[in-house]
Amino acid sequence: MKNPRPAARVKARKAPKDLFAKYSSRLFLAMGLALLLVMILSASSARAQFPRIGLSASPDEYIETIDVELHQEFTLYVCVFGVDNETPLDQDYSSLSWVLHQVCCGAALSIENVEYNSAFHHEGYPHDGVVSSSEVCVDEPSILLATLTMSIFAEEDGEYLAACGPYQQPVDCEGGNPLLMALPMTLNLTGVGGVSAESSSLGELKALYR
Repeated sequence: MKNPRPAARVKARKAPKDLFAKYSSRLFLAMGLALLLVMILSASSARAQFPRIGLSASPDEYIETIDVELHQEFTLYVCVFGVDNETPLDQDYSSLSWVLHQVCCGAALSIENVEYNSAFHHEGYPHDGVVSSSEVCVDEPSILLATLTMSIFAEEDGEYLAACGPYQQPVDCEGGNPLLMALPMTLNLTGVGGVSAESSSLGELKALYR
């Protein structure tokens, strides 16, 4: 009669499904941390003063904060701006790409509707990455790429950070690949109750974009 398998060995084995769930969660965590690191490094490089692509509360200039209420829809704009609100774009483009990130801290953003700028051809979806291209050269003081109707859910009132930035290299009208920096948005959420415990860390993260 064969000896029974040692109890320790039996206890150490896991079903393939459990192992898949374990390593999948680690993979998603690693991907999230890598994405956050990329955003922070991009923000730290913003002092170099490159044109900017990302979210704004206005389609005409970069407004970085918006007041929102729980379960109420609000509008954000995906735009390309110059190095600051006083400086128009001095670069022409034939292709621009962008992706929407939720960086911090504890909220869930939902896209209810996307209205793309009809002057561009768009492939993709904001959370996965969009390539917006044009058959003609686009040379404007600022560029509106999309209007996003959104809603937010969180367990506490407070400030939550979202950002939108480059997805792939943009292409100018000469075939070059100019640099663009990401733009963050602060969502001031009310209607839940309480004060977010993440507000202080959010302020530190926002400072990296300046």
